[in-house]
Amino acid sequence: MRLLFLVFALLACVAGAQPAAEKHLQEAIALHQSGNFEGAIREYREYLKARPDSMSARSNLGAALAHMGRYDEAVEEYKRALRLEPRNAAVLLNLGLTYYKTDRMPEAAEQLELVMSLGPPSQQAILLLADCDVRLGEYKKAIALLSPLEKENARDAGFNYLLGTALVRDGQPDRGGVLIDRILRNGDSAEARLLLGTTKLFSMDYAGALPELKKAVDLNPRLPEVHSYYGQALLRTGDPAGAGTEFRAELEANPTDFMSNLEMGVLAKEDQNYAEASRYFDRALKSRPGDPGVRYQVATIDLALENVEDARNELEKLVKESPQFTEAHVSLATVYYRLKRKPEGDRERAIVQKLLAEQQAKQPGVNPK
Repeated sequence: MRLLFLVFALLACVAGAQPAAEKHLQEAIALHQSGNFEGAIREYREYLKARPDSMSARSNLGAALAHMGRYDEAVEEYKRALRLEPRNAAVLLNLGLTYYKTDRMPEAAEQLELVMSLGPPSQQAILLLADCDVRLGEYKKAIALLSPLEKENARDAGFNYLLGTALVRDGQPDRGGVLIDRILRNGDSAEARLLLGTTKLFSMDYAGALPELKKAVDLNPRLPEVHSYYGQALLRTGDPAGAGTEFRAELEANPTDFMSNLEMGVLAKEDQNYAEASRYFDRALKSRPGDPGVRYQVATIDLALENVEDARNELEKLVKESPQFTEAHVSLATVYYRLKRKPEGDRERAIVQKLLAEQQAKQPGVNPK
């Protein structure tokens, strides 16, 4: 995905530039177009000394920096450009792309949503935002973005994989299966096997998911999230050691993978390695800020370390935000009893009993008493 190069806007500025600055600008553009990004960066910066308010030069400097992998510097230049022209869709898209390339999905999604708000977006912006939504667990948002484009992209394997992933993870296996069939028409693939495996994984057919996900790993071990989901299948079929190996493999390729960080944190917590667990949970929260499941795990570490007040504060927030979060109510009851606050502990126990009864009543073949 190319970073947008605002050469035409820059050329329009040349006429009004100072003679020396004009020379730097012309040289920067020529070097940028020839692929000499290091030289272009140098010349853009010289030009900006004379014309610090040139939005186009700022943006192109950001693009050149991004091409060199200097993403933090690129972000700063894009932000400076946007201070000069906050509603510039091309710069917003470039900033979103830079965040996306550095796995900063919350920030990428924020910029891409701004692009969407400025008018009819490009398909590139839609696909990028949908992928961000999938990685952030916002599957319904991704489906809403992609569904209107489904017909025209019916033969695009990448599009089918992205929409199929969102559908399967949103609990729509039938509709997701249509997308899997489209992918399989072009032959077996890691993408199709991953979708088949995750379909079974989400329906709790862990034994059935295992061979599909193993095949996906064999076909393409570099496919994003393939090791993460294979690790989950291994974990749920009684092989935590094998699962840990897969989670680590995923994190070697993608250090920000949410599920691998979460599961590695849980495994470390079970081994009472709380410092290591906390590091994994911190990374998971950077991928999905505010995720209740991760916050719950952090609270249980506080509880294990006798940081009871910290645990209480977090658990009280969680049950207020998610009243059906049974495990949080269980842990909060434990916290209250440790604090000698029996009435609150009894209240939480009663809530837990009610929630468990409701869950049991929803199970097929169970008659509520």
